[in-house]
Amino acid sequence: MSNVRSLKPGYYEALRRLTLELAGVKLGADSEFLVETRLAAVARQEGYDDLPSMVGELFSEGKTRLAVNVVAALLERDMRFFDDKAGFDTLINDVLPLLCESFKGQPINILCYGCGSGQDVYSLAMTLADISQKHPSTRFNIVGLDYPSRGLSRAMEGRFTHFEVQRGLPARQLVKYFNRDGEDWLVNDALRERVSFQEFHLLSSLKDQGKFELVMFRNSLARYAASSQMRILRSLVPAIPVDGYLMLGSEETLGELNFGMDWLEGAGGFYKRRATRKHPDMIVAEIAEPLRTDFHE
Repeated sequence: MSNVRSLKPGYYEALRRLTLELAGVKLGADSEFLVETRLAAVARQEGYDDLPSMVGELFSEGKTRLAVNVVAALLERDMRFFDDKAGFDTLINDVLPLLCESFKGQPINILCYGCGSGQDVYSLAMTLADISQKHPSTRFNIVGLDYPSRGLSRAMEGRFTHFEVQRGLPARQLVKYFNRDGEDWLVNDALRERVSFQEFHLLSSLKDQGKFELVMFRNSLARYAASSQMRILRSLVPAIPVDGYLMLGSEETLGELNFGMDWLEGAGGFYKRRATRKHPDMIVAEIAEPLRTDFHE
């Protein structure tokens, strides 16, 4: 690991603290390689001569936009198309029919929370397009939210490398929904129009975003510190109407503090919003106000 270090030792710990404070995510103690590889690219993009120059200026001048870009780069996850096939199968075969029945005649709004570079969003959009004949009277609106990052910018554009489309994307969907653009693949206009993306601070309140009959927040909960998990779930759950669903990863659970959600037995990480809480005494005290959400200096 020592051969990749270019920063003063104290800067690694400072970056871990920044990531915890701004995003609620705890980087591992051995995150030097992640810091070096991810932030070297950010330094080049921001016009700095090298990584130490950027990090030194970040902590000496406290630039808000640069801090968000740095943290967003450190948070980017390795994502694949149709990741967790069992979860997608349960969604299509069990949960979507229930949603269409419960909210008959209404649009089904779906939120992909922490959407990263967009593989989950487009996997869902392709799936819904393929089964649209089963629900001809239902309109599905898919929204992806995440911190501003290069990954989110590519998701907005619908641009993926050849390596990325080879990871989980069936050849039939590649041919049907993507067009070649040089070395990359671009989502076609018909699929792109089915989704929208927005820059969003994931520790902020969703109260101004409306209601979502399905919220996908998959394989991310364990990354957050306990207090940040509370903050996120206290924001997500009120955004789900009664009889709406929360989709975690197939191996994830809310545990005993279920925030008014009932686990669907045999359905992996799916929870359904109930009308009233069963254990009001378990509601935790209000946490601090969300961090600032503007992304500009």
